[in-house]
Amino acid sequence: MGGFKVMGRSIAGSFFVECLLREAGAPYEYVHISRTHSKSPEFLALNPLARIPVLEIPDGSRIIESVAIFIHLVERFPQLAPPAGSPERDRMWQQLGVMSTSLYPALHRFHHTYYYAAENNFDDVREMAIVDGDRWWDYVDGQLDPFLSGAAPMAADFYLFMMTRWAPDRDRMLDGRSSLAAFIDRMRLHPTVDVVTRSHDRPSGS
Repeated sequence: MGGFKVMGRSIAGSFFVECLLREAGAPYEYVHISRTHSKSPEFLALNPLARIPVLEIPDGSRIIESVAIFIHLVERFPQLAPPAGSPERDRMWQQLGVMSTSLYPALHRFHHTYYYAAENNFDDVREMAIVDGDRWWDYVDGQLDPFLSGAAPMAADFYLFMMTRWAPDRDRMLDGRSSLAAFIDRMRLHPTVDVVTRSHDRPSGS
């Protein structure tokens, strides 16, 4: 049996995976997957969707898609999330649902507009994505007390912090959202976030 292997890219969806593994005390190997390599036959054999992150677990099997990886890790390492069956656990799933199905798509439309429109419509799609993102940032701001999980950061907080790094207009994201601004400041000081952020000074690839 091997260990964990995280296949990812700097400032991408693999960020929270590394954070959760570090929080769990689980050693892992990081493998950089450039945008070019993600289209290669070698990588497509691992993930035919050509996307990162991919998590290889100790039995050699692989998990694709961020939400599936999140679920696997909080089930494998119970200390990463509120107790199963608790109201706090239900709240975590609700928060994850909003972030993954509403906030993430808005960010994706801004950064990967070519999937959604012809080039002459890029500006309109991006502006709509920013406006759509505003209401989801409002929702998140109202959930923080001071973390999504309450007094201390847990799995969903690392997922949220990752998404704040993708905001196309940071000043707009933070305007009038004091809880979100304070959350980001706190998470930046977290030892796990610090280590993973510094380790993400890796070549971004092409």
